Amino acid sequence: MADVYFNLAAALESYKPDSVEAESTIKIKEHDAECDQHSGIDIEVADEPHNMRQVVNLVIALHRLKKTQKLQGTEFSDEELCNIFFENVVEEYVTPTVHQKTTNAADHYDSSEQPQQKSFICDVRNKFLVLSKGITTELQAITLQSGNKSRRVQLELTTYKPSVTPDKGRPIALGVGEDLYLSCTSSSGKPVLGLEVVKKEDLKSISGDMKRFLFNKTVSGQTVTSFESVKYKGYFISTSYTDGQRVDMCQSQDVPDRLTTFTLYP
Repeated sequence: MADVYFNLAAALESYKPDSVEAESTIKIKEHDAECDQHSGIDIEVADEPHNMRQVVNLVIALHRLKKTQKLQGTEFSDEELCNIFFENVVEEYVTPTVHQKTTNAADHYDSSEQPQQKSFICDVRNKFLVLSKGITTELQAITLQSGNKSRRVQLELTTYKPSVTPDKGRPIALGVGEDLYLSCTSSSGKPVLGLEVVKKEDLKSISGDMKRFLFNKTVSGQTVTSFESVKYKGYFISTSYTDGQRVDMCQSQDVPDRLTTFTLYP
């Protein structure tokens, strides 16, 4: 029985093994007809591959062998031999992709189904809010005598359910008569209190710039109430110490000449 050796370099047209690689040869055994009816190919590699380049070289060599040598054995076909090679040599790496939410949905407010509260509002110096209609329509805080109580304006408080729990208070809208609501807007970079005509249906769900109609109602003790703008945090509905002045916004509750706490009467 004669042994024939096949060099990998002969199978590759431009194959140049690395100097550090062990020389690989393919040993072809021509079996004696008396021992076996077929001849086969035995692959012997001096050392195991140490890098991916060696593995690629071996794969290329096997594919070239299929063109130059034909297996005589019946144990494995060419396709089966390649499948065995890839199943045992080639490892599959799966890199998981993690998708993270990078943006948060904008907060919004939906009106609750609770009955709307109607109240007269008086500051801590017993000035009631009245509606003054002149060149512009505005709220003023005035000390009323007994015979003038009819001038008091009754505000309608609509409660809202926020999508995000507020830091403090309960969001409400303050209506003054039909389709007239208090709003906090910016004028010359300063938040101011105003009155706007808006349909009640348009305030069932509030988000974005419409938050100007919302105020966080905070009750301290049993009767003292304050109203902070939802859109402009830190700004509160306030009245002046001076009688008959316009109701406006002020920053913080410690402004010396403004009052930011009120009592609500049914």
